[in-house]
Amino acid sequence: VHSDFANYYVSARLVVEGESLDRLYDNEWFKQKMSEYGAPLPGKFAPFPPITAWMMIPLTSFDVLNAQRVFTIVNLLFFLLGIFLLRELTTWKVIHCALFFLAGGLSVVNNIAFGQMYLIITVFILLAFVLYQKGHSVWSGIPIGLFASIKYFPILFSFSYFLSGVSTKSSQISADTKSSFSAWLTLLVLIVAQFLFFGTPLMIEFITSVLIPHLDGQLAGQGPYSYQFQSWDSFFRNLFVANQEFNPNPIISWPGGRAIGKICVAALLAGWTGIVMYRFRNHETGIRRTVFISLPAVAALVVLPASATYHFALLIIPVALLLSGDVLDRKSSIVVLVLYIFIGFIPYSLCFKIAESWGLFFAFPRLWLISVLYFVVALGLIRQETSIGKR
Repeated sequence: VHSDFANYYVSARLVVEGESLDRLYDNEWFKQKMSEYGAPLPGKFAPFPPITAWMMIPLTSFDVLNAQRVFTIVNLLFFLLGIFLLRELTTWKVIHCALFFLAGGLSVVNNIAFGQMYLIITVFILLAFVLYQKGHSVWSGIPIGLFASIKYFPILFSFSYFLSGVSTKSSQISADTKSSFSAWLTLLVLIVAQFLFFGTPLMIEFITSVLIPHLDGQLAGQGPYSYQFQSWDSFFRNLFVANQEFNPNPIISWPGGRAIGKICVAALLAGWTGIVMYRFRNHETGIRRTVFISLPAVAALVVLPASATYHFALLIIPVALLLSGDVLDRKSSIVVLVLYIFIGFIPYSLCFKIAESWGLFFAFPRLWLISVLYFVVALGLIRQETSIGKR
């Protein structure tokens, strides 16, 4: 049993068995409950939103080990489904879609091994795009809104559809706008459902004690200096912020540098993303939508407050759209594909050992690769937009 899966499973058992959920975000209490349900592992419910406790309810009739076995099979089935949905979306051959998924490397492997949700979320987002492609714009927003309530990241796609929709010159409500409204309505319904089921006090505790600190890279019970986080927050903490136990001798002792560095990175990405999207605002709808969906998604993966290998299953979505959407030149596409593969197969233990001798910068390979991938995409899009404009 892996603690990632056990966190989901135990919260679902608490719901099914009618336990009081007032202490859901009390890490010590939750860890005790994990032991009672057969998973004596380090774990916690934070930083999940309360709705996460509903996800594994269908598996609560099994004990925790058999439930994870069933969920492993479910993840493998979704892996296969994702291949065929990717074929529908891109018109690539099945073998190429399979290789593209497998090139995700650790992101796919660890999703399945740890009992995580991100591969399933990726497949449902692909389904949303296929539904949109087939003219079901309202239905396409539902998976986006559903999973935005659980893992936050898909909310980007509702923004992207909205911005693409308002950029159209048509006086009618566009399909992009309908999909965006559908996603937001689904999300709103699920937020209301959480308030009704879990109660206002728990929802307020989630927002104030869990969500806001999480967005700032502060995850209770996990070391913010850990290299495994592979985030700008973790990098700037190690670079600037002294800590007697975890970072007694930072390279530069300047605690304010962490906040300033994060603001600068976020501002740079927001500014450049906005410029690229603005340049594509009047382009053909399919090209504009691809850019509006893909570039913000890659930018978000660059600035995740804390990241793990399995989060990068989500990278499948923007990279597939970029490589199949005729928005990048051949050289940029090849570089993007190579970087995507490198991200999937980073030898982390080797990098961390090198960092012990050669310095902090070698400890964050995924952070550097995803950042480079973003700038390759942004520059490639600008170059392609300039080329299209000259035709």
